[in-house]
Amino acid sequence: MISGPTSTLDAPPAAPEKVAVTKVATTNFVSIVSTSSGAPLVAQPPRGHSHLISLCAAVLVAGSLITGGYFWARDIQERRLHTAAPEFCDAKLHGVALIREALSRPDTLVFFGSSELIPDVPMKGVDFFSDSPTGFTMFPVGKAGTTALSVLQKLGGAAEQLEGKKLVLSLSPSFFQTDEVDAKYFEGNSSKLQIKEFFWSDRFSAELKRDVAVAILKYPKVIEGDWTLNFTLRRWAGGSSVDRCLLAIIQPYATLDRMVGRLQDHIEAGLALKGMVATEGTVPPSAGRFRPTRGKVLRWDDLFLSAEQQSKALAAKSRKRPIKVVRAKGTWDKQFAVKMRKAQEWKDFELVLRLLKEAGAKPLVMSMPLHADVLEAQGVSETGRLAYGERLQEMVRRYGVPLVYFKDHESDPVFFVDQNDHIGSKGWWYYNRVLDDFYHDKLGKSALPK
Repeated sequence: MISGPTSTLDAPPAAPEKVAVTKVATTNFVSIVSTSSGAPLVAQPPRGHSHLISLCAAVLVAGSLITGGYFWARDIQERRLHTAAPEFCDAKLHGVALIREALSRPDTLVFFGSSELIPDVPMKGVDFFSDSPTGFTMFPVGKAGTTALSVLQKLGGAAEQLEGKKLVLSLSPSFFQTDEVDAKYFEGNSSKLQIKEFFWSDRFSAELKRDVAVAILKYPKVIEGDWTLNFTLRRWAGGSSVDRCLLAIIQPYATLDRMVGRLQDHIEAGLALKGMVATEGTVPPSAGRFRPTRGKVLRWDDLFLSAEQQSKALAAKSRKRPIKVVRAKGTWDKQFAVKMRKAQEWKDFELVLRLLKEAGAKPLVMSMPLHADVLEAQGVSETGRLAYGERLQEMVRRYGVPLVYFKDHESDPVFFVDQNDHIGSKGWWYYNRVLDDFYHDKLGKSALPK
C-alpha cells in the first residue's frame, strides 16, 4: 500500500489557542494581566485610580502654593512692617495680620486714633519716631471717623497679642458730643474678619460679647452679605442656652471660615507691603527684621521751641473760618451737658475698656482738649466744659487706666492745626513726649511745659 502525504482535508482542525489568565500583577498605578505564556495582554490603571491620582496631585500643588504664599507673606510682614506705619492701607485698617505683628513686637508702640493721624504736619508722631530715636517706633492705626466701637474691632481681632502689651488710645472729644455714631463712618471703619476673630476668641466673657453684639447690630450694613457673621452676632445678642447650642453647632464651619479669611489677609498684607517697598525704592539689604536696639536722649526743650515755631507758621497759612457767635457764653451749658451725657460714644468707649481689662493689656488713654473758642461761641462756658473731663476721668479710674487729658490747652491757638480734632506740631510735641515717657515707664515723672 502506497502511502502518500496526508491531505489537509483529512487532518483534524487545529485547536484554537487558549488564553488563560495565569497572573495578575498589581502595582500602585496599573494592573498587568498576563497570558499563560507570560506575555501581557492588557496594561491599564485600575478603575478610579486615575481620578484619585489627579486629585492628589491637585491637592498637593494647591497645598504647596498656599503654604508657600503664607510663609512668604509672614516673612514680608516681619521684615517690612515699619513701611506700613504711615500708610492707611486696607490691610492695616481692616485686617488682623499687621496689627497682630505690630502688637507682638517689643520695639513697637501701637497707637489707635482717628483723623488726627491724617494731616501731614511737622513732628507728627509716626514720622518723629520713624527711625526709633529712643528705641521704639510708633504704629498708628485709624483714619477719619474711627470711633470707639471701630477700635474695639481692631483690638478684638488681635486678642492673643494684647496680654501685657502697652498700647495707646487717642480720643477725639467731638465724638462725645453727638447722640449717635455716624453710620457711614462706622461702616467704612468696620471689618468682618476683625469682628469674627473677636466673637470666636475664648479670651473674652460672654457678657462682653453680648453687649458688643447688641451695639454692632445697630448697623446692619456691617454684617450684610455674610450669613455666618449675621448668625453669630444674633446668637450672642440673644444669649440663651439655645443660642449657645447653635453657636457650638456652627463652630467648625466658623473656624474654617476664619482660617480662609486669615490666609487671605496675610497674602493681602504681604502684597501691600511689597507694593510699598517698590514705591519707596530699594530697601537696603541690611534692613532685615526691624528691631531697633539703641536709643538716644532727645533734647525736648529745643524740640518744643521748634514745634511752637512750626505751629505758628502753620497757623499763619491756615484758612480757618471766622467763628460765628450764636449764643451768649454760658447759656448753653445745661444743654451741652445733657447732650454729652447721652452720647453713644461713652457706652462704646466703656466696651473698649472692658475688653482691654479682660485681655490683660496695659493701655494709656490720651484725650485732646475741647475747642474753647468754638464752644464758647455756641454758648458753652468753661464751667460747662468741665463735664467732659470729669466723666472721662471717672470712667478710666474705674478700670485702672492712666489718662493724659490736655485740658490746659483748650484755648491754645496753635495746639490744633484747624477747628477740628486735628493737632498741629505743638500738639504732636506733647503727644510725642507722653508716648516716649509711657514706653519707657516714665509717665508722670517729667513735667510738661504749659
